[in-house]
Amino acid sequence: MSKPSIIISGHGTFAAGIKGALDMLASVPDKWYFVNFENGMSDEQLGDQFQQVQKKIGAQQEIVYFTDLAGGTPYKTAAELAFQEPQVEVVAGCNVGSLLEVLYFEADSAAELAAKLVSSAANGINRFELDDSPKSQKDSDDGI
Repeated sequence: MSKPSIIISGHGTFAAGIKGALDMLASVPDKWYFVNFENGMSDEQLGDQFQQVQKKIGAQQEIVYFTDLAGGTPYKTAAELAFQEPQVEVVAGCNVGSLLEVLYFEADSAAELAAKLVSSAANGINRFELDDSPKSQKDSDDGI
């Protein structure tokens, strides 16, 4: 079995925005797909787009949907497909950091990839705290 595919989806142009950010930072794998849930689209239209992508990926291939919000339309629509197809996993909380972390992760299954996305998303959240101690003050370079 080949490495699982990822379908990134979210409200508005969320997926396109994630793709744009990833394009700035890395080379996006061919097995990653981006589907926007645009204003005015119905659940059925989104489901049709998901099914078109799944058809392109191929029957019986393992897929992870990574959506913006748990309970949102992209998440619920993907979950309906996962209910019918055991090789499909659904994860909410999509962010660029998690996708960068799994870019070179060699998952043997959609379940393993889904678990890695969940753990990297949880571990990637932090709060900036100002530390005024002299040893903490360093010059910083521009971005990544």
